[in-house]
Amino acid sequence: MKKQTFWHMFIAAIVLVFALGFEATAQEATGKIIGLVTDPQGAVVPGAKVTVRNTSTQTTQITREATTNEEGMYQVLSLPIGTYEVIIERQGFKKFVSAGSKLQINQVLKVDAALEVGSASEVVNVIGQAATVETVNPTLGRSVTSRPITDLPLNGRNVLNLALLMPGVTETNPSDGGGGQGYTVAGSRSDAVTYLLDGGVNNNLLSNRVVFNPNPDTVAEFRILESNYTAEYGRNGGGIISVVTKSGTNDVHFSLFEFLRNNALNANSFFNNLNGLPRDILKRNQFGGTVGGPIVLPRFGEGGHHVWNGRNKAFFFVSYQGQRLVQTQTTSLITVFTPAELTGDFSRSNSSRNGPDARVVSFLNANPSFQPNASLRAQGIIDPSRINAIATNYIRAGMIPTASSGRLASQGGALDNRDELTLKFDFNVRKEDKLGITLGRLKNPTITPFASVNTPGFPTATNGLRHYANIAYSKIFSPRTVDEFIFTAQRDNQKQAVPQRQLPTASQLGIAVTPDNPTGPPRLGFSSGMTVGFSPQGPTTLINNTFNFLNTLTWIKGKHSFKFGGSYSSYQNNTVFDFFVNGEFDFDGPASSGGIGSGNDLADFLFGLPDTYLQFGEAPSDIRTRSVYGFGQDEWRFRKNLTLTLGLRYEYNQPKYDRRGRSFSIVEGQRSQRFPNAPVGLLFPGDPGAPKGSNFSDYNDWAPRVGIAWDPFKNGKTSVRGGIGIFYDILKGEDNLQFNGQAPFFGFTQLFM
Repeated sequence: MKKQTFWHMFIAAIVLVFALGFEATAQEATGKIIGLVTDPQGAVVPGAKVTVRNTSTQTTQITREATTNEEGMYQVLSLPIGTYEVIIERQGFKKFVSAGSKLQINQVLKVDAALEVGSASEVVNVIGQAATVETVNPTLGRSVTSRPITDLPLNGRNVLNLALLMPGVTETNPSDGGGGQGYTVAGSRSDAVTYLLDGGVNNNLLSNRVVFNPNPDTVAEFRILESNYTAEYGRNGGGIISVVTKSGTNDVHFSLFEFLRNNALNANSFFNNLNGLPRDILKRNQFGGTVGGPIVLPRFGEGGHHVWNGRNKAFFFVSYQGQRLVQTQTTSLITVFTPAELTGDFSRSNSSRNGPDARVVSFLNANPSFQPNASLRAQGIIDPSRINAIATNYIRAGMIPTASSGRLASQGGALDNRDELTLKFDFNVRKEDKLGITLGRLKNPTITPFASVNTPGFPTATNGLRHYANIAYSKIFSPRTVDEFIFTAQRDNQKQAVPQRQLPTASQLGIAVTPDNPTGPPRLGFSSGMTVGFSPQGPTTLINNTFNFLNTLTWIKGKHSFKFGGSYSSYQNNTVFDFFVNGEFDFDGPASSGGIGSGNDLADFLFGLPDTYLQFGEAPSDIRTRSVYGFGQDEWRFRKNLTLTLGLRYEYNQPKYDRRGRSFSIVEGQRSQRFPNAPVGLLFPGDPGAPKGSNFSDYNDWAPRVGIAWDPFKNGKTSVRGGIGIFYDILKGEDNLQFNGQAPFFGFTQLFM
């Protein structure tokens, strides 16, 4: 999809949302404050006025009101995270003020009040009154708030690494085939985590990795939900990681930062010293700043120039982080040609390097056309004029490395530059309405010297450009009814494995193949370990667009707090996959390994005797899918110290399909009518009994949830929580092999000589 088309769809979707009042589910980046109000004798106090005010310096400052019900209970819904002051007033009692209570993502903060008899002009101040133990929400999780986020030493300043501080989160097992962020939650796959940014979905469905990851100075709170999460959360069964960005306030705040790593401060590594290599270069500068405050705009009209001051109404927060990284990468030791061997001289190529390679001698004696001189054959010397012409062209182009010892460790320069921009706007549209807009952009060009190759001279670049947009609107119909809407659009545009040198193509080397997109020489693979050529993974274009509509309605009725919601997500994957597009020749050495020449893979290259050739064509795909979720739940205050959370969720994820039907399915015993010459059992979209996409639809994904939170001593200091539920995992890139580059839509070859 073209860039202009993406933004046209984005703007059109916003217009549609506000014009039609689209309702869909919010996975909240907010919390709520509840409590019980009693008199000196412990009797409940109905009709008390409750005012909560955000006093944080990092999130938008708002004020909300509620009234205690006939049982003396109150709830204030959909509050942004931050520090709150709770004020409770009732005629005949002193004013109760609780300050310094911190509200976190998805938290139910309990602030109880025991009123004292007196006049309203008298005030009872309480600091930190809120219960620090979660006694209402059954979800197990932990939070890290702003100050520790910026103070903790995060290598690379990656906020998501904070997950490893949480109990139940471990680094990814090497055998985990998932494509996650490097850790697992509660034993699940690493790619079974849903990421939320300001309440909006922040996953790229292809890998399920995060799309936009703001820097630590941008983040107000990081929270991970590990298990027992309620019916409003789904999509993945391996945890929820929610990040909330900072907001502007009535006061202007700014910060500047610079983080430096430099090899001048490092010692050389043991193996570099062992191999006679210099100290690796590592120069990384991470720099930037933040600024936030009220929006102030010039206003023109009668009476001349005026200034519109957005204090208490409109706020902004801007964050920028840049990275400039230059780094040396070092390969492990590999077997390469000696200078003599590259001219055909294997007279000192036995295992002790003091005599000829017997395998080469035997092959020359059996094939004297490579060396007519019997004396030189006995020494394992190939006639240089008889070296294969294509091999000679590789050598002349400087693509075959040598080392006097026959062993080589190479070094190359890597580049990883980043420019990250985050914009946050908050508007108190009316007392009952709040609008938040988050915009993010990351530009990330990289150069890798050794991408699927261990010889120098084949650097590739990946140019990444990511966009994230989030619009959140909350509407308070009454203190007991709140609606929250979130629209998210994201675009992940990657151009990967682009060659950074101009090297001869197959035709220029004299190889009679016709790549769809010739970008360099066919790769060479040697069984002794050496690889030559650019990465086989590209150049590949990956463009992923995701649009999410989410909405939640919360309604309080007596002891019950009901939530209802639904969501709709549309995903597009537009890929042009050039996998092994230039082809690859493999030299497998001994006959027992598949070799067809001398048994010496390096000599076989000079003889022009590869045993395998592999090549794929350019493979475009236009993959689409949609997801629909719905839920209902009841948070039931069954007793003053016992809360039951009962919920039911439904999930439908449409099987991914290619718009042009370029996929296949396996159905035993059936022959394709669309492609009659296909092997029996291989069916395609349009065939009877074949699905439109990668698989048949599953309409039975119901997910009941039951949770319990019990305060056994009724003092807010001890909590017993638990739950049971069914959780589903969305299908990510596991079905990609049913699309990109498969016959009969695209041709490929694998020849065994």
